[in-house]
Amino acid sequence: MLVVLYLLLLLYYLVSGYGVLTVFRLRLKTAYMITLSLLLGVAVASVIPFLMQLLFIPLNPATVFGALILAALVLNYRSILRIRREGFPAFRRSFTPGPFRILPYEIPFLAIILFFTIVSIWRCYYLPPTSRDALSGPEAIAEFAVREHSMINSFFSIDLSTTNNQFKSPFLISLQMICKMAGFPFGQIWLSAVFVSFTVFLYHVLKEKLHPIIAGLLLLLFIMTPEVYAYTFMILYDYSNMIFFFLSLWFLFGYFRNKISAWFYFSGLLMGIATYIRSETLVLAFLFLPPILLVQVRERIPIKNIVLADLYFFLPSLLGYLIPGPLYIGHYLPAHYEVGGLVNHNLTNWSPLFQRYSDILIHLIGSPFGVHLWGYIYFFAAFFLVAEIFVRGRFNRDARNWLYAMLALYLGLGALGFVLPLIDLNDTTKRELFKMLPLILLYLANNAALIRLSQWISRWEGSPVGIGKPLAAAGLAIAPGGKVQAVPTGKIPAAPPGKAPAAPAGKVPATQAPTSKGRPGPSKKRRKK
Repeated sequence: MLVVLYLLLLLYYLVSGYGVLTVFRLRLKTAYMITLSLLLGVAVASVIPFLMQLLFIPLNPATVFGALILAALVLNYRSILRIRREGFPAFRRSFTPGPFRILPYEIPFLAIILFFTIVSIWRCYYLPPTSRDALSGPEAIAEFAVREHSMINSFFSIDLSTTNNQFKSPFLISLQMICKMAGFPFGQIWLSAVFVSFTVFLYHVLKEKLHPIIAGLLLLLFIMTPEVYAYTFMILYDYSNMIFFFLSLWFLFGYFRNKISAWFYFSGLLMGIATYIRSETLVLAFLFLPPILLVQVRERIPIKNIVLADLYFFLPSLLGYLIPGPLYIGHYLPAHYEVGGLVNHNLTNWSPLFQRYSDILIHLIGSPFGVHLWGYIYFFAAFFLVAEIFVRGRFNRDARNWLYAMLALYLGLGALGFVLPLIDLNDTTKRELFKMLPLILLYLANNAALIRLSQWISRWEGSPVGIGKPLAAAGLAIAPGGKVQAVPTGKIPAAPPGKAPAAPAGKVPATQAPTSKGRPGPSKKRRKK
């Protein structure tokens, strides 16, 4: 019976998340559509009970699942109309995978990954939450919320002077409530859907840029990172925050290449979800304003349209911070959290800032303790960073984007620890470094040395493919025969005035540069590679 209930939960995640994609009219590869739908469905499910709490609606199974179904129907309004016009097969085609093919040298990697996945799923299902941060906050609140039908419950009547976990995001509380109401006493089974979906998504991203052998090695290097793997079956905020932060940057850098406005605004939504999960992500989000402005200036977009576009981009992050933070904590919870008293008031003394940067590099990354946390992924990345200097075609645009993201994250984490000493080194900063790992993988996927090695392996085996090209961002895919082909797509919403008009993701359009008056200028043909 629990298997059926879990499949129903997965179906809900899939349908509601697909509705979010249709709002932005995104059409991607089937693997991306499925995995992104599941991840977005989890995000939708995490918001609904929280919004109900804000409206003081009782949180019982009937109201919660009724609201979830209603949200899925609203999000899939376009899909419902499409089914009425074209029939259900039109909807099913969005999730119809291409020819399934596994190459022999992929089997060892997939077998090891499958083993780690089964262990993680089993631990999520069979073992209760054990982390102190969960038991002293979201897990306990969710348990009492199921009994008392409110997130503001008798949990807050006990002595909470030794912890601040009751003030963290409702993200975990909502997901734990839904799983417990569905019949899973320990909840947390939603985390398995997040883990599997992200793993599949990441593998396909790596395979677009690198040979499957190298892609499999990199994915194993990521999954076998000791600290990160533990969070695939231990409910806390950091693993989910890492995923949505990475996805936001993946779509943002994709927008830098293809200028599809839907990718830009969807990236802003994903960053808003990441901020909803961990509020300090808002600071990190603004660190990507410089490259956004640089791209917009190069496109000669009018100042007014730049301001409006960037406002739309950062609005989800601002809401993701303000609603669960100052609004919910300040006006709903019986206890309040004063952040002002936790700020470092001696900001003119910069020595703690440089000390924090040094501690991150030496203690958290370069020491035996760092190896215990992350394995050797940082050393692997450093080796190929140096090797790329001596390779022709080094540091292409995509590699530079991901290197900027890594540098911005490093500088941002050090600054956060300097301004807010509560963000300590061995706990909060360590978990914030989760976000660095997928950024490293995507830099390595664009590393000139690894791309050349992938091309050499491909030529040696006699099946050259389009390795090293950003296929997904251009709406392209590799056909079974090794040829690059377009992915069928739908319509994309029009860009705001003064921006290049959005083009279907399945076509490689001519880029139109806006004129100073905000109208599209003459087309420029894409240079053939």
